[in-house]
Amino acid sequence: MTLQELERARIAVWGLGKEGHSMLEWLRARFPDKPVTVIADRFNGNLPDGTRFLTEADLPDHIKDFDVVIKSPGISLYKPEVRALKDAGVRITSATNIWFANHAKDNKGGTTIAVTGTNGKSTTSALVHHILKTLGKKVELGGNIGVPLLDLEPGADFYVIELSSYQTADLMHAPDIAVLLNLFPEHIQWHGDHDTYYRDKKHLVEFPDSDVVLNAADALTRKLVSRSHKVHWFNTPDALHLQGPHLEKGHQVIGLLEEFPLPGRHNKENLCAALTICDVLGLDLKACFKAAKSFHGLRHRLQKLPQTGPHQFINDSISTTPEATAAALEALAGHRITLIAGGQDRKQDFTELAKAISRLGLNALITAYETGDRLADEVERSCPDCPVRRVADLAAAVKLAREVTPEGGLILLSPAAPSYDGFKNFEERGDKFMELASSG
Repeated sequence: MTLQELERARIAVWGLGKEGHSMLEWLRARFPDKPVTVIADRFNGNLPDGTRFLTEADLPDHIKDFDVVIKSPGISLYKPEVRALKDAGVRITSATNIWFANHAKDNKGGTTIAVTGTNGKSTTSALVHHILKTLGKKVELGGNIGVPLLDLEPGADFYVIELSSYQTADLMHAPDIAVLLNLFPEHIQWHGDHDTYYRDKKHLVEFPDSDVVLNAADALTRKLVSRSHKVHWFNTPDALHLQGPHLEKGHQVIGLLEEFPLPGRHNKENLCAALTICDVLGLDLKACFKAAKSFHGLRHRLQKLPQTGPHQFINDSISTTPEATAAALEALAGHRITLIAGGQDRKQDFTELAKAISRLGLNALITAYETGDRLADEVERSCPDCPVRRVADLAAAVKLAREVTPEGGLILLSPAAPSYDGFKNFEERGDKFMELASSG
């Protein structure tokens, strides 16, 4: 929605997380005298003057009070209340859509690069940002990675935007470059079923005006995305791909993979995606690879903690899917690993993860939280000789891991599930793990 449309509308902001607060500040800066309603579970006492507060329970009685509701990403598009608002003629939008609608004027048309995927989107987005910044470009990084789009500085040459499925589901504006890294089952509570999740995720790469970057090695992407116009594949021999010790484009060697500091094949594939984006931008690939060599990753993503005792702790709290945890184990193959896993149950299929654990071997698997028993049962079926222990929570898991892990071994938190059954988010879970690791 444009500023002119918002100026005439009766507005509610639904959700008071980081993006909701950013949205309120953006509206207040442009319409200081405009009444705005906030809809949230609770009131935190920090709302601007002139802001009305409603709980979600109040919403059904006030549907006709609004022309526009700006929904935070955590509010499912498929909630009954959203349907009721739409049926009443209320326009549902998001801060993401508002940023895109005003981008050309506010940011003078800087190139937009939107990245999504079940796994790897934060690392890939941050890597692209790092490469562009290292090459001297004026670049901003935001979206799901933690900085609301409306807080980004205007006037950049490039805007690298990480988008979750919650943000792509109702996206109405085409980015210049749209990237889909992979598709795996996730977020069933928000989307209702996996088919809807896949549909909402791939919506990002369905705008005909976007250049689209796709992963040829991802089976679901190949199956579900039918597009031939302006497509740039990676992980295929005639494009950027991993070939033995090299990163190559066709038969041209771009760089030596061992010089890229992030561990694991999955991170090398993230590098392929990032350099494919750079290729679409017309940048020199060898210069981009050189820039990538100084990228050292993000917190909570195979993050090696300072070693102060007999064990090396690794924080991979971001791994909220079985596929991500399997990739982490592959990246650390050859070490004596005690894996701590388990979290919110989203009906994940642990079959392939259990097979990976059986094939790679573990010093021990320690499970906790909602998925703990299901994962433990699956591993015990797949690998009867694998030591499996069940505990109640992360503190108990770390305590037990210290006891059962040999000197020099790795204690890896890679939950294969979301955090919301025990923590606010994966960052809080990772921070708690780091606290426990440092206090032993």
